[in-house]
Amino acid sequence: MKKNKKTINREILLIAILTLTVALVWVYISVYKTLNKPAEKPLLTPQETKIINPTFEENVFEELEQRKPI
Repeated sequence: MKKNKKTINREILLIAILTLTVALVWVYISVYKTLNKPAEKPLLTPQETKIINPTFEENVFEELEQRKPI
């Protein structure tokens, strides 16, 4: 059974359209997942959070002011 040229062209066109549709959906889903990814927060142990001192030490600022630029 021989298919005529018009039928073959339609099949190729259909495959091309389906392939393009799948590729566009794939790109859209990848971009959507990337943009909607929740921000990763650094995980600190309770021990590490105790190390952080929230008060400013004024002597550090004075030392920085006294430094000479290179």
